[in-house]
Amino acid sequence: MSLSRRALTSVTVVLIMAALGFLVVAQIRAGRSFRTQVQVPTRNVYALATLLRAEREARLALEAQVTDVRTKLEAYERTASEGRSLAEAMGRELETLRIALGLKAMRGPGVVVRVADPKTQSKGSNPVVVSYQDIVAVVNELWAAGAEAIAVNGQRLTATTGLSQVSGTVVVNLQRLTGPFDIVAIGDPATLEGALNIRGGLIDGLRALGLTITITRRDNLTVPAYKGSFTFEHATPVE
Repeated sequence: MSLSRRALTSVTVVLIMAALGFLVVAQIRAGRSFRTQVQVPTRNVYALATLLRAEREARLALEAQVTDVRTKLEAYERTASEGRSLAEAMGRELETLRIALGLKAMRGPGVVVRVADPKTQSKGSNPVVVSYQDIVAVVNELWAAGAEAIAVNGQRLTATTGLSQVSGTVVVNLQRLTGPFDIVAIGDPATLEGALNIRGGLIDGLRALGLTITITRRDNLTVPAYKGSFTFEHATPVE
């Protein structure tokens, strides 16, 4: 009985030692496996951290470039807008100057003054004909009455236009014109006509000389643009 107990005890001890040995081996293997598995993710974390830092720096650099490009784009758009505004203002000013110089055809209400030689001439006397002074006198009356644009037989009058006489023709803008002379003036028709028809005024005086003069109001007249050139030989702009 004692032998069987001893044998059982020995077998139990052996089994316990074997189990302990198995547990120790399993624990050692598990530790090795754990250490092996931990080392790989650790290296990956370091690599991922480095990549993340590089990506963050690249993103910051790209954001800085985008901000710089956006700032330049806004500056370009602002400059373009200012340039367009300046160009538009200069265009309007140039258009005003062209109008003032008579380089633009104009349209509006006004009057047409026809100045012609007498229909009949007295025998035995010097013939009465329209002279350039008569045209100048009528034009000056129209300017004084507020005319904004004037043409004589299609020739636009400007600040440099001079009238003269060559034989039986009136010279306007170096063009010889023959009568009858139609003076087209744009302005308030009533004012222009009233200024010319003042009793005892210019028109009455010209009619007394025998000239034939008619004044007609018009609601829509066209004065052509000046076709000549501006030449200054002695005058220069003051800086």
